[in-house]
Amino acid sequence: LRQFMIDGSVRGIKIYPGYEPLYPADHRFARLFALAAEMRLPVMIHCGDTFTRKGRLKYAHPLNVDDVAVDHPDVNFVICHLGTPWFRDTMEVVYKNDNVYTDISGLVLGDFNDRYEGFIVKQLQEMLVYGVEPDKVLFGTDWPISSMGSYLEFMEELPIPEKDREKMMYENASRLFKLTLPGNGTGLDRLFESLR
Repeated sequence: LRQFMIDGSVRGIKIYPGYEPLYPADHRFARLFALAAEMRLPVMIHCGDTFTRKGRLKYAHPLNVDDVAVDHPDVNFVICHLGTPWFRDTMEVVYKNDNVYTDISGLVLGDFNDRYEGFIVKQLQEMLVYGVEPDKVLFGTDWPISSMGSYLEFMEELPIPEKDREKMMYENASRLFKLTLPGNGTGLDRLFESLR
């Protein structure tokens, strides 16, 4: 894994509490977190609902990320899926810890519908009002179980300033995962077109 990180083919790590009966602070992750610190790569943590009914939600609660964020201040963590349905708990953990981010991936199976999209828009707006900076929210879809097109429409229609949309769509992930987009200049329109 270290060699893949050195080569640049691995840009982060993801663990799956809830799918696996382990809390993020389980001692078995300690070496993984040490490697992430050494290589300065983020750790994504599945939080919230599970795709399978056999998942165990107590392990996937976003409040569990607070423990590892405090114990490993030199590692950046991402609470995946906004911690659905624990949005407010995710807000607090991201707000409190400089080394914790969140993403909007995996919020739907397939396409957003109008009712649920309105609900998620409200959650994101409340998160930003609460004090979570747009610099700490990442775009993601969880494709292929979530529709890429539906997610792009959701982001295009999200009522936020354009500079915040650009941060969420690619600037934050580019910085956190040490990514670059090909070509000169990385406009949001070009990104949308490349993903379609």
